[in-house]
Amino acid sequence: METKKRSLLKTITWRSFVFLYWAVFGYIATGSFTNAGIFGLASIIPTFFYYVHERVWNKVSWGRS
Repeated sequence: METKKRSLLKTITWRSFVFLYWAVFGYIATGSFTNAGIFGLASIIPTFFYYVHERVWNKVSWGRS
């Protein structure tokens, strides 16, 4: 089982990558740092849901050996 701290760190690092991706994509797509920031910030909103998803799956024993 993973600790809550590990799940939280995984969530933060994953969201950091996603934020960077969307910020870069937003800039390429729009040519504007303002719009790129909006894309990036919108990618952070699901962080809470991902963390809860991680914690629930941590309790599921299916597929583990």
